[in-house]
Amino acid sequence: MTPSIDLFIFSDALGWELARERNVLTDLLPHRASCETIFGYSSSCDPSILTGKVPSEHGHFSFFVYDPKNSPFRSARWFSWAPPLLFDHHRVRNQISKYWGRRLGFTGYFQLYSAPFSKLPLLDYTERRDIYLPGGITGGQEVIFSRWEKLGIPWYRSDWRAGDAANIASMKEKLREGKIRCAYLFTGALDAVMHANGTLGSKVDQAFAQFETWIRELHSIAIEKYQEVRLHLFSDHGMTDTTATSDMMRRFETLGLQYARDYAAVWDSTMARFWFLKPGVRDKVETWLRQQPEGRVLQDEELRKWGCLFADRRYGEIFYLLNPGTIFVPCFMSAKRVTAMHGFSPDEPTSKACWLTSHPTETPRRIEEIFDVMLSAAKRLLDCRMSRTGGL
Repeated sequence: MTPSIDLFIFSDALGWELARERNVLTDLLPHRASCETIFGYSSSCDPSILTGKVPSEHGHFSFFVYDPKNSPFRSARWFSWAPPLLFDHHRVRNQISKYWGRRLGFTGYFQLYSAPFSKLPLLDYTERRDIYLPGGITGGQEVIFSRWEKLGIPWYRSDWRAGDAANIASMKEKLREGKIRCAYLFTGALDAVMHANGTLGSKVDQAFAQFETWIRELHSIAIEKYQEVRLHLFSDHGMTDTTATSDMMRRFETLGLQYARDYAAVWDSTMARFWFLKPGVRDKVETWLRQQPEGRVLQDEELRKWGCLFADRRYGEIFYLLNPGTIFVPCFMSAKRVTAMHGFSPDEPTSKACWLTSHPTETPRRIEEIFDVMLSAAKRLLDCRMSRTGGL
């Protein structure tokens, strides 16, 4: 039998509160802790897990930024004349996104969501390259898989583009071979089902039950091939049920300011980010924002504390963050209400990520520290090589 394997299981949006309340795999993973998340969405959290760095270091935060000089969407203006009922439908948008991503040669996650076609020629997209591959991180940092490769550890990573069922099946095959020593499994079904249904209900219960069944099946296969099986289950952030919506984007447009002449903005699901193009506009906008009861203007000290203060203000000069449970409708991410969302303050209980493990290894207190645990697992294998027969 192969001496050991460390299987790292990433579950998008499996927050600490959810894992604790649902007693997720408590028998297999008895060592459990809350893990501080990164401000933003998966676009900021996932690169932090993969590199061990915060967004201000690795350069990833949100997908869209105001940057007309580097916008790859200049032809999008022709779509702005199309019937909204057709071209704003999510299925049509998804097909346009696939076509555009191929045409532009993007290898990273790419989705237009509900970004207005009239604004796209003024926006750049930040995740053009696959962040899981060498060279994919904007800041140039190596991802954990490059470090495993350099250490000479037999490893495997599932495909984030594939569905959970396919990724589980491929991981089972690798475990049956009994050759890999470090593995990274990507799963995203829980995130999708909770966005659509909230954190409660029969469909969510079924999704959690299926997820736990899959993990138990992987464990059963692994213990037949390895003397020691170390399972580590973790997430990037939690999930918060939607309790209110805000139409601030529509209300803001009544101020009489012109987009791309006076200001620019990106309205994400839970935050709005602003750039100012003429003197005096910032004061007018900031005064208006502070009068809105749905949220608050973030201070630089908060952004610095969360690792998201960018010196060049690439992602915005002012950030307005909504209260937990409130989302913008409409916004650049969705034209309709979404049942649950993340991207609120990292200090909120429902924002916390989770760390659940079978062995009492070092405990990451922040999600970027998960990188250190994954690196330590590989180094531990190297330390054991000389004392075990058969090498790695």
